[in-house]
Amino acid sequence: MTTTRPRLREFREARGWTQQDVAEQIARLAWLRQRQHVGVNPDMVAKWERGEKRPSPRYRDLLCLLFSTDAAALGIGQALQVAPQVSSEPAEGSLIATLAGAASLVDQLGAAGAILQPRMFGVWKDELMQRRALLKLIGLASAAGLASADAVVPSPGRPTPEMLQDLDFLAGRYQALYHSTAPAVLMTPVVAHLDTLRGLLRQVGNAPIRRRLLANQARVAMLAGRLSFFDLRDSLGARGYYNLALESAREVGDNLQGAAALAHMAFIPAADYGFGAALDYLRAAADHAARRPDSRVMSWISAVESEIQTNGGSHTAALAAIDRARETLVRPGLDADLPWFDYYDTARLSGFAGYALLRAGRTEESHAELTEAVSRLPHAAVKQRAVFLADIATVHLACGDLDEACRTAGDAAEQLRRAGYAIGFGRLREFRAAVERWSDSIPVRALDEQLAALG
Repeated sequence: MTTTRPRLREFREARGWTQQDVAEQIARLAWLRQRQHVGVNPDMVAKWERGEKRPSPRYRDLLCLLFSTDAAALGIGQALQVAPQVSSEPAEGSLIATLAGAASLVDQLGAAGAILQPRMFGVWKDELMQRRALLKLIGLASAAGLASADAVVPSPGRPTPEMLQDLDFLAGRYQALYHSTAPAVLMTPVVAHLDTLRGLLRQVGNAPIRRRLLANQARVAMLAGRLSFFDLRDSLGARGYYNLALESAREVGDNLQGAAALAHMAFIPAADYGFGAALDYLRAAADHAARRPDSRVMSWISAVESEIQTNGGSHTAALAAIDRARETLVRPGLDADLPWFDYYDTARLSGFAGYALLRAGRTEESHAELTEAVSRLPHAAVKQRAVFLADIATVHLACGDLDEACRTAGDAAEQLRRAGYAIGFGRLREFRAAVERWSDSIPVRALDEQLAALG
């Protein structure tokens, strides 16, 4: 018998969900946790909310997991004796939102995404275990099945031609989604994908199939490294993923993808002011790329050098690297088919140049490069646009136009609201520190409201 009046509606409306939303979220949780299809629908949710029907133990546990609380708080059963009531705090809500977002993303991937589903909940649970919220959820975990021994994840089986095609399709979809998808949401299927590849590689002795799996692993591990470093600020995790990408690329003899992994590694010591070590990585990347020359990859390595030299205060060297990047990009030569290399083109080169010129104090030239970069970026490149807009805002500030500077910074914040990006947040924090003296002004107060909305 229900001990208190049901509060499901209150919890649901606090999250802005409809009864249909709750039904869909429960169905996803049941599938990810137990690989079970459940028949919940909005009418059932409505009866639970009105107290006309009591949720079965299975649905009760799923509801507790969904709303990050216990049965007594929801008014659908007795409180667990092993733990105090858990409040619905934003950090815990974000865990559920991440899982739901990742499940929704897998739905969007279509039939190919089914290969990831056996691994999805395990990946999310590993993430949950690393968060402090687990201490509050420990009682709930027992009821929801999270505190038990790891469930046996079914083997993905031996790879079929269709499975190989699906894995390649998924790698391309992640890459397209990277530019405008919340990183924590995208990271879940990406890690599940790598776990699936690991299981397949243990079973495969056929050399051609193994090479194809390793090439796929190099591509997806590179993306995981970029998500970890540039989006989630996890340098240790990024280093591991980049090393996996490098090892996989080396095993299949893909010198260009190996070069890209090494160049990405350069950002890690550079973030801790280890500019010498960063340049060593770039030299190794250039050596790798020279084994199979490609003007775009070689140009990008020089562009990366320009950013590292800029952050190290070596502005002359940075601008020289930009010149080399431009010369290399138009140099005739082999341009390989590189489906994984979608993060560099003439627009991005203008962005690198604008940043180097800005830090060198050449604001007019910087403004021209950055506005060109923004105008030529693909519409979906939300994260990169946020960085360029933040740099343009800094140009306006350097020119004494506080109103335009704050307006442009607000545009950058709007981009980040659509898809978070640690690099973009960092540039905006630098801008906000630069306008601190005008904190009481109308433009800065308006910007602060936008920044507060980002959380």
